[in-house]
Amino acid sequence: MCTARRGVTIELACTYLPSGERQPHRVDAKGVPPVLVVGTTGDAATPYEEAMSLAEQFPGGMLLTYEGLGHTAYGRSNSCVESKVDAYLIGLKKIRPDATC
Repeated sequence: MCTARRGVTIELACTYLPSGERQPHRVDAKGVPPVLVVGTTGDAATPYEEAMSLAEQFPGGMLLTYEGLGHTAYGRSNSCVESKVDAYLIGLKKIRPDATC
């Protein structure tokens, strides 16, 4: 079990633990509206490549790339990420295919 001391994020505390073999599976998403996936380039828990793959599996899927650290990008006081995600969630506004924050 991985634990982190106060002030140390889980991303850093668990970075060097073995993760075992991953066995990703395809998503069956026929008929769903466009989905926005936010991928973080420095995510120790979910590799960015998996975010790219997930976005590609949704018809009309969109990938917002956050060039930073951490397992999540939304809700971490990044105005670029928050404005794009909010615009999608509130107004269903699509993002550019190469959108990066």
